Amino acid sequence: MLLFSRPFLFLCRTIILVGACLFTASATIAEEEKPTRFEESLDTSKPALALAGFLDSLPGLVDEGLPSFAPEGDFHLSLRPRFGDLLREDYFRLLIGARFKVRDQVQLRTELGTYFTHGMRDSVGNGLYQFRFGARYEFAYTLESGWSVGLEFITPLSRPPYEITDGVRHTIPSVTYTRTVSQKYGLVGFTTLEVDLIDHTALRVNLAENQLSANSVVLTLGVARQWRRMHLILRVFDGNTKMLSSKSENVFGVRPSIGIPFLRRTDGTPRATATFEGRAIWGPDGFETGIGTRLRLDLNYRRVKTE
Repeated sequence: MLLFSRPFLFLCRTIILVGACLFTASATIAEEEKPTRFEESLDTSKPALALAGFLDSLPGLVDEGLPSFAPEGDFHLSLRPRFGDLLREDYFRLLIGARFKVRDQVQLRTELGTYFTHGMRDSVGNGLYQFRFGARYEFAYTLESGWSVGLEFITPLSRPPYEITDGVRHTIPSVTYTRTVSQKYGLVGFTTLEVDLIDHTALRVNLAENQLSANSVVLTLGVARQWRRMHLILRVFDGNTKMLSSKSENVFGVRPSIGIPFLRRTDGTPRATATFEGRAIWGPDGFETGIGTRLRLDLNYRRVKTE
């Protein structure tokens, strides 16, 4: 059985994706620039440490399922405020997240979504709207690459305003492969295959534009590149419901993003990062484009030293 219902279109999209990734990689490698502070800090005699250092400077990628290669006891606490709500909504959302490396190869992650009436519009109350919990196991990694498998659970909580959540639970098993493309230029490639199993709740369903409405399989390919004062992440994804449900829906999209750390620690890892992300998506509801911004604050950080 073919993984996707439209093999020819999927093949064409995959070719486009690989071409885009290779073009980005070759273009960045061809650049002539002085080594950044990040690049100078990498121990190139130990590529695994270089890959771990790169991923540590981009915590958003680790949250998406990439292996962190962090040692046992490594801990991150983060805040993700949604300041755009102050202009468009009656509430203000704040997501509080944590990652903890319980073993050298096992990482746990949790995130709690909260909302508050900000007082500039109507009152909608205060409360919790979403809970996320995930576990990830890293294995079979070489000096320059690594695999990880994970399981994530996302569910809406309580009775928040209708538009805050999609109203369904998600159980998401996944497998991810990560590889250093260029140590010198801080370039990393990654591939993720995930299954999104949805379950209805007592809340009314509120799917976003072009969100698949049934169980689906999603393939994501991407590259990430570090510069002196910013980083670039390019993701291309293709998802389909045909294999896991009676529905036949397909979504294909490109998500480029630029992250600008504006507060750093002495080791170069970010305390605060502003991200600007674009999207171009073809799906069940047609074609959509958009640009969004988000802010991430890493309030607490503990790196366990290894000998």
